[in-house]
Amino acid sequence: MKLSITGKIRLIIITLLLISFVQGMIIINLTTKLDNMKNLQIDLHNTVYITWFLQFVFSMILIFYLPIFLHKAFSKIHLKLKEISQGNYNIETNLQGLEFSMNKEFYAILVSIKEMLRSIRSFDNLKKEKIIEHHHRIKAILNLTNEGFIIADIKGKIVYINDLVTEIFPQLEENVNIVDSNFPPEIEHHIKKYIIEVLKTERKKDLQQFFIPNLKRHIGLNSALVRNHDGKAIGVVIVFTNLDKK
Repeated sequence: MKLSITGKIRLIIITLLLISFVQGMIIINLTTKLDNMKNLQIDLHNTVYITWFLQFVFSMILIFYLPIFLHKAFSKIHLKLKEISQGNYNIETNLQGLEFSMNKEFYAILVSIKEMLRSIRSFDNLKKEKIIEHHHRIKAILNLTNEGFIIADIKGKIVYINDLVTEIFPQLEENVNIVDSNFPPEIEHHIKKYIIEVLKTERKKDLQQFFIPNLKRHIGLNSALVRNHDGKAIGVVIVFTNLDKK
């Protein structure tokens, strides 16, 4: 595994300290030899200049190289986190070979991200299974009732319709936009008109009855709005009564 970022910082600091130590030892050694003051002055100047240069080089490495290195190291992690923030939890985090080719701190972060994604995917799968299970339960219950049901979004698109309604009104199907489509008169003048009024006013309408010639009886329509957590209407539920009576 590569030298860690903290190890690199320690190495640079220790090197700077060693340069200062060597500089001090050389100066002490030179000052003990006072045979030639001119040569002593030259040696001292050379020692100071060389050590200053070395300290400058390592200081520049510390100031400029480390930020560039950190930016490069964090770029991969940033890309992974950006995808996760956009809701993509199925990204692959291939760590093969990275354990010995990247710094252990960043490798540990990638390992944590991989474990987090595994947990999120596992939770999402369980949640999806539960949602599907409850969806089928609700559909089964609605198909066993004596009432018909239509659930539409706020634009009029039918997102659910139970079997009882489709048996009597086969023109009504899931994914059909009841607002934009044309239907036979009993649907156009009663069901469609009722749903449009509920969607337009975003208010529940009272029970309304109308006569269906082919059934030779009146059926009832009732409604309820579907709202989000902010209280904004996002859809409507229409209940048909008196459909199954002969």
